[in-house]
Amino acid sequence: MGVESDWNNLGKRLISCYAKSVLEAAENLGKKRFPQLKDQRDAQLASTITSLVHKNDIYKNEAFTEKALNAIDLGKIFARVEEREASSDSELWGYEDFLVQETLSLFKNEFFKWIDKPKCSKCDRNGDNIEFIGVVGPPLVNPDDIGRIEKYKCKDCDQTVEFPRINNPAKLLDTRCGRCGEWVNCFMLVLQSVLGLDAQLRYIWNREDHVWCEYYSRKQNRWIHLDPCENVFDEPSLYCENWGKKMSYIIGIGNNYVIDLSDKYITEEEKRIPKSDVVSSEAVIEKLIKFINARLMLAFWDNDKKPHHSGDKYEKLYEELILVHNKELLSLKTCHTTKEPSEARVPRGRQSGSAEWTSARGEDGA
Repeated sequence: MGVESDWNNLGKRLISCYAKSVLEAAENLGKKRFPQLKDQRDAQLASTITSLVHKNDIYKNEAFTEKALNAIDLGKIFARVEEREASSDSELWGYEDFLVQETLSLFKNEFFKWIDKPKCSKCDRNGDNIEFIGVVGPPLVNPDDIGRIEKYKCKDCDQTVEFPRINNPAKLLDTRCGRCGEWVNCFMLVLQSVLGLDAQLRYIWNREDHVWCEYYSRKQNRWIHLDPCENVFDEPSLYCENWGKKMSYIIGIGNNYVIDLSDKYITEEEKRIPKSDVVSSEAVIEKLIKFINARLMLAFWDNDKKPHHSGDKYEKLYEELILVHNKELLSLKTCHTTKEPSEARVPRGRQSGSAEWTSARGEDGA
């Protein structure tokens, strides 16, 4: 017993030493200023990634989460979870995972609505009569965090129709409509509210104009893919193998670290757009992500205000951030498995949006 205790203590000391060295390296990197990028393509991608770093903070706003819990039908979700717990999947998935699946399903089928074009406010039609005429910037007074306003014209009654692209997820609980940006934004607030503030979610951004999200499954000990627009769960091959989508950069934005997930989601090599086609230097983007992660690690360390015994805080840093990050980086090197392809689980091609719109984006499975 004494020998085992000594080994355990040694293991803890080694973990603390390793975590301390990683934190010191982060402090040295985080104190520096990231150099200005000269190439416009590099600068644009870097700016987008940087702007998304604190994207998830808003989903932990207590007033917003309370509003989300009041908006969603929790009774229906919990009843369906109870049914799932009696299924054969209960050994593979935990209660949290069933909760995610049922929240995803309800959000898609009963809560949120897809919009290709807005309805005419005068004649109430939203088909071929609605013609796109341009985009204007956000309003000066902007409590709903509107990114831009799409303007349309009704060819039947000459009415001008506006479609504001709202970024405030609490406002989206009221409007309950939009495209993939609005869907993911609102869904992440709902899911964070249902799972609780300790649940780990992350926003997934794709350079080729799509977004989705993931959550960290404590039962599976891994990040699980979610696409609320499609009601698709744990199908990372959806985009390449099912939609036929070609992609270059896919970036995961979590609370504790940012990660390049391109290899996870680009599951067919012929669907890979070489990164060298969209940036001048892949190494620069890799350095940017390391720089961002150094600062996020420092924030994780500083935000942990709980009292700890000697070494415990370093153990927490290791177990909750360093180990999870390192395991994921390792898994990305061998992430293409023989898993059943997504077309056997979901209909072929993108289901959200009109056939014309989906085909124009190269997401119809052709």
